[in-house]
Amino acid sequence: MSDHEVLRSFIIPVIDFSPHSPYNINTLLEDLAGVPGEVICIFNSLEVFEALRSHPRIDKFCYNSLNAGVSRSWNMGINMSEGRAVFILNADLHVGLAAVEGVESALFTLDKAVIAGPQGSLIDYSTLKVARYFEKGTFDAPQQTHDVSGFFFGIHLERFLQHKLMFDMRYSPCFFEEWDMGLQVLQAGLACYAVPVTDFEHHWGVSQGEGERRINYFGRELLRSEIYRDNRLRFISKWSRFFSGGDQA
Repeated sequence: MSDHEVLRSFIIPVIDFSPHSPYNINTLLEDLAGVPGEVICIFNSLEVFEALRSHPRIDKFCYNSLNAGVSRSWNMGINMSEGRAVFILNADLHVGLAAVEGVESALFTLDKAVIAGPQGSLIDYSTLKVARYFEKGTFDAPQQTHDVSGFFFGIHLERFLQHKLMFDMRYSPCFFEEWDMGLQVLQAGLACYAVPVTDFEHHWGVSQGEGERRINYFGRELLRSEIYRDNRLRFISKWSRFFSGGDQA
C-alpha cells in the first residue's frame, strides 16, 4: 500500500447545525475522530463553512455559495474522494466504528455489491410505494434491496466509477435520488444491500417530516410538496418503461 493511499472516504454535506436532532456536524466529527479515513465536507451555507473550515478532522472541503442540494453535493464529494470505500453521512448522524466496518465489509464481500447501508427498502414500482423497509433491529442478515437510505451508506468506488454511475442531479434539492440510483444499480447488473449494523443513531429530518416547509435551493425558495411532486414525475418519466409492462428492472 502506498503511503498516500486512502482506504476510506467520508462525505458529509452540511447546511446547518441540525436543530431537529440531538446530533449535528460537530458531534459527527467527534465520532469520526476515532475512525480512520479522510473526511470531506460539502458546505452549503456560509454560517457552517465559517465555523468549521479549520476543523482539524476535516481533510478536504468544498464551499458552495448557495445550497446545491443532495444529489449535487453527493457527486461533489465522490469526485473529491480517494478511498476504496466512500461513505455518505448525514450531518445529523451519530455513528461508531463498528457500523462503518460492517458496511465496508459488505461492500467487499457481498455479491456484486456497489452500495450498502444499514437501512433500505423493497419498492412496489406499480404503485410507487415501499413494499418493505429494512430498518435497524428488524433483520439479522444482509438483504438485497431496491434502494439504500441516504442518511448513511457506503459505495464501492471502483465498481461505481467503472459502471459510470452518478447521482442524477435533476432530483436536487431532494427526493427520489435514492430510488433512481437503485434502478441505475440494477441496470448495471450490480446490487444494493441493507446490512444489519446497529452502531448508529439518526433522527429523520426534512425527508420524513410532516407538514409544509420551504427549502432554499440555489437561492430559490421551494415548497417541499412541490419538490416531491415534481421529482416523482421526473422519476416516472425516466423509468416507467421498466415498471409499466416493458422491461423489468
